[in-house]
Amino acid sequence: MIRQKNGYSLVLIVLMSTFIMAVLAGSMRIVTQSYIYSQEEYYYKLAQEAGEAGTAYANACLDSNSTEQSWGSVPGGIGPLRPETNCKGATAFYGNKYVFENSRLRTTFEVGNLEASTKGTSSGVALSAATAQISSTGRVELISGGSVVKTYTAIVKKAVTWPADLNAARVVSGTFRTCAIMSNNVWCWGNSNEMGTLGDGTKDKEANVPVKVQQVGDMKYGKIIDIFAAQFHSCVLTELSGVRKVYCWGSNEKGQLGNGQYGAHKYSAVPVEVGGDIVGKNVTAIGGTGDVSCAIADGKIYCWGNNYEGELGHNAPRHPTLSPDPVPVATGGDTYWRLQPGYKAVKLSTSGSRSQTMCAIMDTGIAYCWGQAIFGQTGSTAFSPHYNYGQPVRVTGISNVTDISQDGYSYMATHLGTTTTAQSSRATHVCAIASGKVYCWGGAGNGQSGASAYDETYYRTYTVPKEVTGLPGVPKRIAVGLGQSCALVELSGGKHKVYCWGANELGQLGESANKGSSSLPYSRTPRPVYVGTNGLPPSEDVVTLAAGANRGCAIMTNKRAYCWGLNTDGQIGDGTHENRFSPTESLFLRPTQNRYIY
Repeated sequence: MIRQKNGYSLVLIVLMSTFIMAVLAGSMRIVTQSYIYSQEEYYYKLAQEAGEAGTAYANACLDSNSTEQSWGSVPGGIGPLRPETNCKGATAFYGNKYVFENSRLRTTFEVGNLEASTKGTSSGVALSAATAQISSTGRVELISGGSVVKTYTAIVKKAVTWPADLNAARVVSGTFRTCAIMSNNVWCWGNSNEMGTLGDGTKDKEANVPVKVQQVGDMKYGKIIDIFAAQFHSCVLTELSGVRKVYCWGSNEKGQLGNGQYGAHKYSAVPVEVGGDIVGKNVTAIGGTGDVSCAIADGKIYCWGNNYEGELGHNAPRHPTLSPDPVPVATGGDTYWRLQPGYKAVKLSTSGSRSQTMCAIMDTGIAYCWGQAIFGQTGSTAFSPHYNYGQPVRVTGISNVTDISQDGYSYMATHLGTTTTAQSSRATHVCAIASGKVYCWGGAGNGQSGASAYDETYYRTYTVPKEVTGLPGVPKRIAVGLGQSCALVELSGGKHKVYCWGANELGQLGESANKGSSSLPYSRTPRPVYVGTNGLPPSEDVVTLAAGANRGCAIMTNKRAYCWGLNTDGQIGDGTHENRFSPTESLFLRPTQNRYIY
């Protein structure tokens, strides 16, 4: 028999369905009006069994339909819930009712919505973080003359439990959604923005709990190595039998999916393979920002998508305006400030939900940036700091760079002093880890540069890297959001903690349980503050870190993801739309196999 691990086989589900229906139908046949009132206990028992049937069907549905976390029905009752049919899609009705009846007896079970652990139980006691709850109401209605003369009701609640080994490996934040690699699958949550950015085959959808990205090509059977989420698109790097491929989904207006297509209203709600010059090459890293994607293939950098500000690094800004196929970044020119033909790239900048600047690290430990530089984002003093560059330029004054991240708004103001420029300069910036220290440059109006004293204004920018002070240990990873910066820091005892600085009006610093009790409400601070006073499990260590549009995320050693900050589109993944001022677990980010009921 074909069987899911610790789950239900389809054959078993069918047999279970047949058995339950036979029991219910048999009970109906033996009922007579004279028998009714002498068998109270019997009818309560039937109602209990109907409620048990509801939880059993719901659990089987969850196990058989791995892409969904709920079930649905059509109004009026449709009979038993069946895997692969009724249980697909989000719960559309508050009461999912399934009816069995004859002229004298009607037996029903009504499956309620799947309750997340934060909602608690009916008694007000919250379930554990790894647990949700199925509720099913079973009813037996006695019928006489076409009317219901008596009703017997039983409510059955069962806990649905997931194992602890969740295997979340990487989490990234785009503009309106968050994505993660989990158990070698990709899950996203937030808003699809009419462009299928959740990757589950739908558009015009919002998901405040994770949904599974459709597996295509080598994603089905290979290993998912890395992921990034940009403004309206995402990409993953896969490996199967030694062959590496890149798949992207979401908006393709500027050709950022890399499949040779582009145009207004172009998108793909499922991953598509990137073609062109990276095919057949050894792709070792991917990255992206705004409307551009990049990859390192055989040590060289290739980019595709928008080039309005020079994000492709291929030529001057707007020459070409875009490319739907991967093109190599330019080399040559000044031997000190420009990238030379013999270079070898090892890492691309992360984050970049709305930025129009890209950066990369070479095997020499030198960092280069290209694209928008109006606020000093390229970090170079060799050229005018307020012009955009379509060719990589060397970042000034730092070496031994191990990590780099950027983010910012996707628009550019034409002159300083405008409201638009003020807002852009507040948010658009780059940070890097170099020689064991953190440096930031570009816009600094929120304090995201990490200045030791608060001297920032809305118009404040840094055209060269500025050291961030106040971190209590050795930085291991850097993650930049729109107006905040975060670092994963290793303390002297080997423990890892997250510290953030910059904007906090939406909880981006993750510093407090809620805005009302925060010591930094609606504030900007250049002082790194500890993330995790509330929210992160104290017994667990931080494994990795991500930041995006006004929020941050971390994965702990228990392989669970926690996010904080903006949540208006469900980006936190906790089943709500409330901004979170402290780390909150992304519920249901768990394997769909190995699920069991107790």
